[in-house]
Amino acid sequence: MKKLFLFLMTALFLTACASVDETENMANCKFALRSVELTNYNLTSFDFDVIIAITNMNRKDAASLKRFEGELTANETKMADVKLDEMTIEPNSTKNAKAKLNVPMTAFNSKLLGLISMGSATLDYHLTGTMYFEGPMGSEIPVPVDIGRIGSYN
Repeated sequence: MKKLFLFLMTALFLTACASVDETENMANCKFALRSVELTNYNLTSFDFDVIIAITNMNRKDAASLKRFEGELTANETKMADVKLDEMTIEPNSTKNAKAKLNVPMTAFNSKLLGLISMGSATLDYHLTGTMYFEGPMGSEIPVPVDIGRIGSYN
């Protein structure tokens, strides 16, 4: 019985250590909002591809993102919710994660539509949310993410 207990405690300890390493890897990741690209439009909605660059700064271990939940704003107007699924970012590399968004026309206010129609306006877009990664014993640990970009809409 003591051997079984010792074996279980050792397994739990090793699992916890691995989870702590993964947690540290995600804490060292850098996030950038690469682009927001218009892919399609019609009278009722716009379709966008949002590209988020996730860079794992660790030189040895991969980082495992469980999911991301956030929202995209343009000139401080909420446009859409953004979700990313589970992914692994290899050591010392960058992964471009793509989220497809469908934004109804009702999300655009008259000021924002006016800026787009002028053709020379600059849109500020911003992504805020929470990334979740696996913690000890299967728990999820939330980390806030706040990234933005000032850029032309085209």
